[in-house]
Amino acid sequence: MYAVQKLRKAVPLLLCFLSFGLNVEARPFSNSPRQTGEVVLEETVLGPKAFAVRVGSNGCTSKNSFGVSVRKESGVSERAPHYVLTINRKVPDECKAIVQDGAVIAYDLQKDLGISGNYTYTITNPVESSHPFAESHDSFLSAALKDAALPFPELKEVRPEPFEKFTVEHGFFSCLLPSDWTRSHDVPGDEKAGIYEVTLSKAGMAKPEDGEQYHFPEPMIYVGYYSTQNTAKKTYESYLADYDRLRLKNAGSARSAYKKPQKATIAGYASTITEYEVWQETPRGPLFTTRYWLKARFVIVRGREGFCVLALKSPKEFYDRCLPAFQAVVDSFVPKR
Repeated sequence: MYAVQKLRKAVPLLLCFLSFGLNVEARPFSNSPRQTGEVVLEETVLGPKAFAVRVGSNGCTSKNSFGVSVRKESGVSERAPHYVLTINRKVPDECKAIVQDGAVIAYDLQKDLGISGNYTYTITNPVESSHPFAESHDSFLSAALKDAALPFPELKEVRPEPFEKFTVEHGFFSCLLPSDWTRSHDVPGDEKAGIYEVTLSKAGMAKPEDGEQYHFPEPMIYVGYYSTQNTAKKTYESYLADYDRLRLKNAGSARSAYKKPQKATIAGYASTITEYEVWQETPRGPLFTTRYWLKARFVIVRGREGFCVLALKSPKEFYDRCLPAFQAVVDSFVPKR
């Protein structure tokens, strides 16, 4: 009788252990590259449209080594479902290389997982604590952005530009110009050429990196009025025709991208906006070459007599930071009536 009572007491405890064992078996973890199952991540970074993870590797780990299970749930609203993602290693890495930093795997939510529209998402995989020997500057937050090439923008403080009103000679146009840009304005040259213009450049945007100074050209804003007597013999129509020739000539090029012109109205006048990007290679002495993407936006305004050109040209790296200042110039631009 005593033995039966002990057995009855032991059964619930035994079932508890069995249940715990079943739960562990139901969620096998991949703690090393040679194990399949839910991956224990070394590091992860999540973005609104993509995410990247660092995983262990023995030298033969790639994106094809993993699968991502997607579970859809109700979200913050009816139009914004929530997705629960779990990354599982399907293919063990049996190679014998020592890959100290592991492998960085990047996923595009729409292209790789078919998730689009409005949504929220989480990743269920556990992330292990840092190793005692790991150095902080080797963390995923710096290396993954380079390795995975994800579009996570660097956060920058944006301050409003100080502006002052500028009126070109004879009042051919007026506008606001950023006062902390370096200004170039040649009045005698304007009169001689029949092109009344002002050019601004922005210094100090490029900063030294690893002891090496950037050698990119400075961003430039240009505002000019072409009179009917301009020595370049340019007209509103010929200016746009030159752009169209370049656009058609470079169609399909991997080293340039000319967008189709867009019609607009600036200060009540018919206008055209053009944008392009061009790969630049500028020799810098006998041993070095500066390579960068140049991005530009032109606003061509048809006047009653002659026409006006407003332009922003900048290395692509600085373009977005200069665009608000240029847009303020465009918004305040008033040609001679």
